[in-house]
Amino acid sequence: MMQHEPTAAGAATVTITAQIAIALASVPMAMMTLPLVVNVPEYFGNALGLNLALVGTIFMAVRIFDIVVDPVLGLAMDSTTTRWGRFRPWLIAGVPIFIAGTAMLFMARPGIGPGHLVAGLVLAYLGWSILSLAQLSLAAGLVRGYAARARIYAWIQTSFLGGICIVMLLPLIIGARANDPAAALSAMGWLIIGATIPIVAFTAAVVPDPTVVQKHQRLGLRGYAALLARPAVARLVVADLLFGLGFGVASAVLVFFFVAVKGFDRSVLGVLLIAQMATGLIAVPLMGALVARIGKHVALGMCGIGALAICPIMFLVPERNLLTAAIVMAVWGIFYGGVTFIPRSMMADAGDELRHAGGSDRTGVLYALLISSWKLGGALSVGLAFIALDLIGYQPKLAGGNSVEALNGLKLLFAGTPAIMGLLGALLCWRYPLTAARCAEIRQALDARDARASIATGVAAPAGAALPQPAE
Repeated sequence: MMQHEPTAAGAATVTITAQIAIALASVPMAMMTLPLVVNVPEYFGNALGLNLALVGTIFMAVRIFDIVVDPVLGLAMDSTTTRWGRFRPWLIAGVPIFIAGTAMLFMARPGIGPGHLVAGLVLAYLGWSILSLAQLSLAAGLVRGYAARARIYAWIQTSFLGGICIVMLLPLIIGARANDPAAALSAMGWLIIGATIPIVAFTAAVVPDPTVVQKHQRLGLRGYAALLARPAVARLVVADLLFGLGFGVASAVLVFFFVAVKGFDRSVLGVLLIAQMATGLIAVPLMGALVARIGKHVALGMCGIGALAICPIMFLVPERNLLTAAIVMAVWGIFYGGVTFIPRSMMADAGDELRHAGGSDRTGVLYALLISSWKLGGALSVGLAFIALDLIGYQPKLAGGNSVEALNGLKLLFAGTPAIMGLLGALLCWRYPLTAARCAEIRQALDARDARASIATGVAAPAGAALPQPAE
């Protein structure tokens, strides 16, 4: 599955076990991600009776708050020095926060107010941010090279999609109870909690995270602005925002679309989501091997164009035709997998470019910016989608009994938004500066510089400074 490759720490070898462990860390986060966009908002707005516009506003506000928190977390991680490493302590610290948020959201019962939703979302997103930032930062230092990074982040995304498939299988497993939103959501919550502790413990135990002491210049608002002003970083962050917004809107209204417009029973929606994720599960590892050959930015642009092409087909899916709907969702899953893992691999290359230009190792901050962009897309998607539904007069309890105007608005929201965002994101990939050739030049220069520093000091190159590797 994965190859043995030299680590940044020196002579040690990154084992297949370590690469599997860093990929598996995606599973509990994945189990929460899709239900948090698809099931939780619909549950609070329908089963628990909170106003749709209020639910959308809360989701949007909390996730926008995350935009401030994530860069602070990234800076804190980059500045951390412990005997257990830089990112591993954070990985462990995120577990209790993540679990607390899961319990509040997935086990909510009638009678709770909007304050409960706010508190649960804050904890869930904070825990998710800590776990994800620590994982992505550990992965950035685990392997080096343009193609190697494409592979490792492809496996991380494959594991992520696998986690989504697992949690989406639950409605099929619990059968008729899937029509009880409280029972279905509670089962998802217990599955997430049960998976988090052993998986994170395994990752923390086997993934190397050498202690590194480095001097950082203080990173204020100007420092963040300078990072965002770098062409590669700016294009990645904005494209990630657009893709997150497009797929986020579609996910937020997915239940409404297939129940009200296509006439499906709620219990079979898991089949459609599994079809989408299972295809990505198969396609992403293949894409990981392919994207380095054609160029990561080229592959990302192709995924954006693919989203633009597939979305109008959603209008043509016949009512209650599960096979056709599953096929369309499966094709869509290929593009979803691409737009999520490719930018993460590209950001590791952007980190190399920053170091090559004389900057500090800002791995945590760079990934915080990327995670923030995706979260902003998700925040705006849920908020704008639910506000739009409220404005067009869509009533969840009426389902297919809504007015023609409301149903047409729902259709446009579900299929049109990803198409527009996909096109805009693809345009940002045009003339992207960090091609494979440019990344190879940067990597060679960094390796030579780090080797000279190692000889001069008489110590091994620190983590974050890779030793030379064979050409890929």
